Parts: sequence; structure tokens; C-alpha cells
Amino acid sequence: MARMFAATNIKLQARIALFLLLTGTVWSAHAEIIPARIFSDHMVLQRGQDVPIWGSAAPNTSISLRFGSYIYSDRSDDSGNWKISVPPQKAGGPYTLTLSGDGETVIHDVYFGDVWLAGGQSNMEWKLSWEINDSDKIIDAANFPLIRFFDVPSEISPTPKKDLSGGTWKKTTPENAAEFSAVAYLFALKNHTEKNVAVGIIDNNWGGTPAEAWMSKAALLALPDYRARTQALYQPDIDWPAQFALNDRNAAEKMHRLSSREDALESGAHRFEFATTGWSAQTLPQEFEHIAWLRREFTIDKVPETAILELGDLQQEAFVWINEQLISVEDWRSQNAHYTIPAELLKKGRNLIALRVGNSWHNKPYVGRADQLWLQLGERKLDLSGGWRYSNHVEPPIPEHIRYEHKPTFLYNSMIYPIRSYGLRGVIWYQGEANVAEAPLYHDLFSALIRDWRNQWQRDIPFLFVQLAAFMQPQNPQPDSSWALLRDMQSRTLSLPGTGMATAIDIGDATDIHPRNKQDVAARLWGEAKRVSFGEDVLSRGPTYISHRLNGNKAIIKFAHIGDGLQVSEGDNVKGFVLADSAGKYHRAEAKISGDTVIVWNDDVKKPTALKYAWADYPEVNLYNSASLPALPFAIDAL
Repeated sequence: MARMFAATNIKLQARIALFLLLTGTVWSAHAEIIPARIFSDHMVLQRGQDVPIWGSAAPNTSISLRFGSYIYSDRSDDSGNWKISVPPQKAGGPYTLTLSGDGETVIHDVYFGDVWLAGGQSNMEWKLSWEINDSDKIIDAANFPLIRFFDVPSEISPTPKKDLSGGTWKKTTPENAAEFSAVAYLFALKNHTEKNVAVGIIDNNWGGTPAEAWMSKAALLALPDYRARTQALYQPDIDWPAQFALNDRNAAEKMHRLSSREDALESGAHRFEFATTGWSAQTLPQEFEHIAWLRREFTIDKVPETAILELGDLQQEAFVWINEQLISVEDWRSQNAHYTIPAELLKKGRNLIALRVGNSWHNKPYVGRADQLWLQLGERKLDLSGGWRYSNHVEPPIPEHIRYEHKPTFLYNSMIYPIRSYGLRGVIWYQGEANVAEAPLYHDLFSALIRDWRNQWQRDIPFLFVQLAAFMQPQNPQPDSSWALLRDMQSRTLSLPGTGMATAIDIGDATDIHPRNKQDVAARLWGEAKRVSFGEDVLSRGPTYISHRLNGNKAIIKFAHIGDGLQVSEGDNVKGFVLADSAGKYHRAEAKISGDTVIVWNDDVKKPTALKYAWADYPEVNLYNSASLPALPFAIDAL
């Protein structure tokens, strides 16, 4: 972060100040005026609302803030904290902000425009350079100096932090944009080009994190399902520095060992002659612990011209050998384990596949996918779901590593609390995957998070979020899908005022939790932003269930937000509906559009009792409105 100070270098001043403090020396001349870290060169401040700017100085110091012809002032309190509120300003810039008192701090190239906090987990964190659709074209064209990003450092803390430890505002250039959140950048680009204003994104997310990590302790203690776990975590007299130091050492050892080719080779477990006495028979797919070694032999009478090995998925760090030759090294970014085997690696007679798999995420490596475990040897296809030998005693156990970023409040303390009150147009949020295992709790939890943040900002900030995309292998019917239930919990959160949801039900990837189509996600979020935050009359929501009636064995479903009418993206009939019979068993249903309704039936279900639409981990959907927005998943428990 670039700052100008009237006297000497900031690091030197800090050392001098510490010396004087420790020696008891009084020093009042040219005391530093230090704005909070987020207030720095190239920042964007929210137009059209009171904007607080805060920081620290010597206790009881008069401080003024000047930009253009405006001057605003405050006095630091007994602890040296100060806050100055700037009245609403029109979009524009660049401005120079000067903070004066017993010293001076200057902040350059400041614009008023629209500011959004981009929160959530990995689908919001996913950077342009991490390969999305058309990544290279987007990055090459990223020359928009009035779109600026502030990347909040990913840190944990057991207590609220006064300020961030780092971060700078960066203008959009191809070099900088490569490391920007893809969804947030594409969203900001629409805001900038359509509204012709500077746009600031506070990039504040962390892959794999649950919603409770982003909430204050007070908010979680008010939730019965989270009170006990929060209280248990924050026991008195915990030596957090010692706890973190041990955890960091364990994490370093864990990551080194999981990625260590030397350790893997030194074990010798990939070699034909390695003794497998004590290894157990194993079928796949399966979850393991620590470092899992698996071996499977096969014989061939003739070496084929082509050979393909399909192992579905290896989660997450893995080495794959064929006949003692390493053919692949996998990490968390690898989603599929599909390999073409060079013919020269195979031989007539005995052959060996050896796997070494660990998991940096939760120490539970997982190998395989149902129906995706086979070896194609020319025209012969060998089933690899069975016949494996397994051991996790070849190498020592992985040390325990606690992911504190998953624990209640740890990210709120370090990444939200220090910037609360920064002027925002709103929040864009993409999260929920980490809470699927507790899907029934998500509506209360997520609603509490929104209320908590609004309380911290003392403003009913618009909150726009993404409904989880389709993921995992399709099953139809799948009435007990946890992914579908969490999506329903997200939909229910729309009962809070000032919220909007962009559904991604139709743009998922069955084998990748990180779908690479971020363009449609950003466009749908922007549509909701125009409706919720800018108050525009736009069709930004997909067809939404509002009522139903029965006519014999047919359910007639009425939808809102259809625009010029319902339509299907392919075929003639609507896909994705299931009906329950009188015994509660679900069946695939036929469906067709009739005006602003859809008629749903199954000839074998004479008395339907319940209905669901797009209710599966990866549902088959094709129902849209005239704005090409997909219908929202829903369930009717009693017809």
C-alpha cells in the first residue's frame, strides 16, 4: 500500500515509536495518522451514501480529512481511535485525500463509485487464471483502470482484529486481473460498463469454508444448533499462539509428505517385488485415512495398441504408477483420473497399477467413482472396481492438522470485523458447498449471517447470492438429495428483504465442483443487483413456483417471473419433475407447458401425493423463461 508521510519512513517511525514506548519517553510531535489498511491509494468509495473512514493516531489528537474543497474533522479517543464520516458524494474522481493532525497522510487516486464485497468459498475465490471459459481472452482484454480489487488476506484469528495485516487496491490490468475472482470481475465489468462508474471489489473469500466461519460469536450463540459448538471452541485459558504454532508445524509436515515424490519412491510400494503381507483386499470406490497405498495386478496375452485407465477421481494428492513408471501426479485441482497409457509401458503377462493417495483437505483420501473404474485394453474392457490390495501402514500416519478457517467465527474475526462499516453497494456471495452435510440448518444459519453483517455495517446492505450449481453423478429420481435440500434452504432465505439469488442449476459439472462457466453466474448476479440494489424493473429471476392444483392424476403448477412465457431449452416436454405415489415412492414424471403453467403427470401414479422439480444433486432441467433464466428448484410435500 502506498502512503506518503510528512516525516520519515513508516517502518523507521514504528521502530522509534516502540522504543519510546518501552523506555517511557514522551513523543508528541509529528505523530502518525494511520488510516485502516483498506483506506489506501486507488481505493473506491461508495457513491451516494455516508462513507466512514477510520484509523489510529496519538490519543486525543485533532484530525482533519480534506479532498477537493471539502474538509471534515474528528478527534481521536483516549485509545487513539478516530472515525470521520464523509457525506454522500456523486460518482467521480480522481481525488486526493489528505489526513492531517500532528502529521499528515495522503491517499492518492481515489474514486467514488460502486463497491461490492465478494464473499464465500472457492467458487467465488476461483481466479481468472485458474481456467474458466475463455480465460485467456478475458485476461488479455482486462484493461479497465476504474475497476479495482482489494484482496483481503486469508487469515484466522480467535479474537476480533482491529485491522487487516495487508492488502492493496489494484487496478485492472491483464497482469493484475489474472488473480482476481472470476465471478467478481465479470460482475464488476458489467457494473462498470453499464453504469459508467468506478467499481471496487473487496475480494473476501476462502475456499472450502462454511458460513459459520464468517459470522460473529454473538450471532452464532443466538442459534441453538451452533451455540454448543461455538462455546466448546472458545474455552477460557487456551494458549492460542502455542496452539497455532503446533498446528502450523503439523500442516507443514502434512503438506510436505503428501507431495513428496521422494517419500513415495523410498517406500518402494510401487514396485513388483514389494511384499504386501498384511495388506487387505479392497473394492472401490472407497474412503481411506492417512496415506493410502493400493495395488492391482492384471495380465495380458498381447500388448494392445491403445490402453486407457479410468479411476474416476483421486482425492486429492496422488501418484499413479504403471509397471513402476510414474504416469501422473495429482493435486486438489485435478478433478478426473483418466489416463492414456503408452503402449511401451505395458508388457505381455503380469502388469501392475500402484496408487499412493492422500488428502490435504481432511485426511480422508478417496479413490474412484461408481461405474468409472476400468481399464480399456484394445477391445477388452477390464472392470477395476475389485481386486485391489490396500494398506495405510506403508508410511507413518499424517499428523493432525486443524483447519481453523472452518471453525466458527475465525474468519469473521480476521477478515470481516476489521472492515465492517466500509461503504458498500452490497454483497455478492457464493457459498454453501461446505454446509451441504448440514443442509437442514442452512436457512437459519445463512439468514443469521445476513442479519449479522447488516448489523455490523449498521445498514441493510443488499445481499445477492448464488444458488448451488448441479454437481455429482445424475440420479433420477433422487428425492433425498442433500444438495437439493441446501438449494431449497437458499431459496427460503429470499424471505429476507433486500436479497436476490442467481441460480446456477443448469450450468454445473457432474465431475467438477467448480464449474468453469462463471460468465452466466456473474450475469445473473448482475441482473439481481439491478433489481435489488438499483431498483430497476428487470426480469432477473427464473420461473418460480407460486401455486398448484390437482386435476385427476395431473398436477398443474403455476409460475411467476416467466416474462413473455415459459419455454424449454431442448425437446418438446419439460424435464426434471418427479411425482410421489400414495406410498410415498417417487417416479419420473411427464410434463408439458400450458400457458403460464406446467402440467405434470405419470400414468402409473393415479393419486400423486407430492411433487419435486430439479430435486437432485445433478438434476436434468430444461424449463426457462423468456429471459433464458432457468426455473428454480422446488418441492411440494403435499399435493
